[in-house]
Amino acid sequence: MTLLGRLFGAKAPPPPPNSVVIDSGIAAELTAGGEPLERAVDGALRAHLEALHAPAPEPAPQPDRVPFWLERGHEGDALEDELRDRIIHRRETETDSRN
Repeated sequence: MTLLGRLFGAKAPPPPPNSVVIDSGIAAELTAGGEPLERAVDGALRAHLEALHAPAPEPAPQPDRVPFWLERGHEGDALEDELRDRIIHRRETETDSRN
């Protein structure tokens, strides 16, 4: 737009279709390898879209792993002994509170 057009209130021509404004810092990073901005932007956008639509990698199988809700911190006999002691202690406190 010319200076006279700006002074007299002329409107700027519409931007061409498919045009975007890119920050100068990003443009500098994209063209740092010497590639033209148009090809660098096209390649970056295509790589981003491919990453978005790529299937998520499946986790590696762990066949010998026990789920956390089934893990026990004690051995089976020790756990039974602990539960038995708790029941005995509970019954003793119940009988003491009744007397």
